[in-house]
Amino acid sequence: MRGTVAMDSKFLGKRLNKTSIAKARKNASAERGGRLARLAVRNENVLIANTKGGGHAFIGLYLARKLTSDGHKVTILNDGDASKVTAKAPYDQYDKLADEGVEILWGSPADEGVVQGLAGKFDVVYDNNGKDLDTCKPLIDAFKGTVKNFVFVSSAGMYKPDNIEPCAIEDSERKSSAGHYGVEEYLAESGAPFTIFRPLYIYGKFTAKGAYLDFYLDRTMRGRPVPIPAPGIQMTSLTHVEDVASMMSMVIGNDKAIGKSFNLCSDRYISLAGIANMCGKVAGKDVEIVLYDPKTFDPKKDVGFPMRASHFFASPQKAKEELGWTPSHRLMEDLEEVIADYKASGRLEKDIDFSVDDKILASAGKVPVSV
Repeated sequence: MRGTVAMDSKFLGKRLNKTSIAKARKNASAERGGRLARLAVRNENVLIANTKGGGHAFIGLYLARKLTSDGHKVTILNDGDASKVTAKAPYDQYDKLADEGVEILWGSPADEGVVQGLAGKFDVVYDNNGKDLDTCKPLIDAFKGTVKNFVFVSSAGMYKPDNIEPCAIEDSERKSSAGHYGVEEYLAESGAPFTIFRPLYIYGKFTAKGAYLDFYLDRTMRGRPVPIPAPGIQMTSLTHVEDVASMMSMVIGNDKAIGKSFNLCSDRYISLAGIANMCGKVAGKDVEIVLYDPKTFDPKKDVGFPMRASHFFASPQKAKEELGWTPSHRLMEDLEEVIADYKASGRLEKDIDFSVDDKILASAGKVPVSV
C-alpha cells in the first residue's frame, strides 16, 4: 500500500442602511473570529489509534479525512495485520488517505514497544481502538505527559438502562462492569488532559460491520414483514459517521473540551418500528411490522436483530452547547443513498436466512413468506 508503514510490536446587491451595515460588520467580525480560531488550531500533529474491526472502525477513516481537511497532520496507527484487512472496508480506502497526506502505520496500540516509539511526536491522540484498560493503558501512559488532549472513544452502551428517564445524559449512571468504565476512570486519575466521547449506533459508507439498516432493508426490499421486538416503540438514534467525525474534530484547541465527556450522537430519535416505516417510505414499499416477544425469540441470537430491544438513545445537547456542534445529516435524507448503496452492493441478490422470521410469523398466526 502506498504511504503505509508496517510496525510490529463559500453579495447579493441590496439597499444598505445603518442596521444592515452594523449587521454586516458584526457578521464579518464573527467570521474573522471563526477564521482566527480555526487558524489557531491548525497544524497539530494528530495520532489516531484505530481498531481492526467492528462498528467503530470507519470512525478513524472519516476522522482522518476531517482533520486533514482542517489542516492537521494525521497519522493512523491501525491495529491488526495489513495483509489481512486492507481488502475490506474501511481499510480499502487507506490508499486514498495516503494520497491525501495521511500516514498509515500498522501495529498494536496496546503494544508498549510500538507506542513508546511514537511518544512525544503528537499533539493530540485519539484512541478509537481500546475497549478496556488492558488495551488502552499503554497508549495513555505513553502520551499522558506530552499531549494537549487524549481523546477516548468510549460507548453509550455503558449507561445503565433507566425506565424513568431513558434518554441518557453524560451524568447518567454508568455500569462499572463495562470495560470502557475502567478506561474513563483511569483517564480521570492519570493527570492527562482528556476528552471522552460516547457514541451510539453509527451509519455511513465503508462500515466494517454489517450495517444496522441492513436488517430492515433485507426485509423491506424483498416485500417481507419486518419482525421487531415488542412493543416496537423503543427509542434509539442513528448518527452519520460524518457527524461523528465532525464532533470529534471540535475538541482540538478547545479548552472547553478538556476533562469532559460528550454523547456522540444525533439529536433526532426514532423508534425501532419507525426505522422500518422510514425505510419503506423512502423505498416506496409497503411495510408490515410483526411484533414478537423478545423473551420467546432472542432478538440478537435468534433473529439477528442488530439493535437493543430496549430504549437506547442519548442527548448531544452538551456537545451542541459547549463545542458548538451541529449535526448536518438526517436519516430520512440519507436513506435514498443508503438504499442505492444497498442495491449496488449486490446484497439484494444474496440468499438471506429468514427461517426464524417464518417461525415468528407462524407464532403470530401469519403465513410465512417465501422469497
